[in-house]
Amino acid sequence: MSNVLIKDMNITEIEGYIKKAEYKIRELVKDYANATEEKLINNSEMHDFAKRAYNIREIFEYVQWNMDKIAIIGNVDLSNRIKPRRGEIWTCQLGKNIGSEENKIRPAIIIQNNTGNDRGPTTIIVPISNRPKKIATHIEIKKNDYKLVEGEKNLITGTILCEQIKVVSKVRLGRHVATLEDDFLNNILKPKLKLSINV
Repeated sequence: MSNVLIKDMNITEIEGYIKKAEYKIRELVKDYANATEEKLINNSEMHDFAKRAYNIREIFEYVQWNMDKIAIIGNVDLSNRIKPRRGEIWTCQLGKNIGSEENKIRPAIIIQNNTGNDRGPTTIIVPISNRPKKIATHIEIKKNDYKLVEGEKNLITGTILCEQIKVVSKVRLGRHVATLEDDFLNNILKPKLKLSINV
């Protein structure tokens, strides 16, 4: 791929860039399909059926997430219409990640300042997990720590993972479901975030 910025290209260069990019995309798709097929073949040769089932689920979720991501990318232009506020809890499509990173659609707390939330296409979040509290940067969230948005019926439970601070595109956000109480935001969450990044 060319190192020249697209905005600096002439028409002939842009046409050449598009042609090369289309070819490389098709080759990458083939490589991805081949890698997936190889994983399926290797998995079918395993004797532990429980592990095979787990691996199949992992492969499916990675492939499904890549399809979902294509749809999300198509909505990137909508990001500036989404205006979350610091301290709000939104559903967030975290996708399929690696290891202990949070996955799938999870409730997440907006921790970015509102200037950034208003002007930028991204925001900063910490996820709420259904895993138990284990380390000093974890906070168990309770029903007195937030107020549900009118119409929301499901209580938010779980553990805030202050060590998993993450920048996300605002198009990953789904619904605003609750807002943290000011006391919890400033006196409990904020110190844990500082502990996490050692400031």
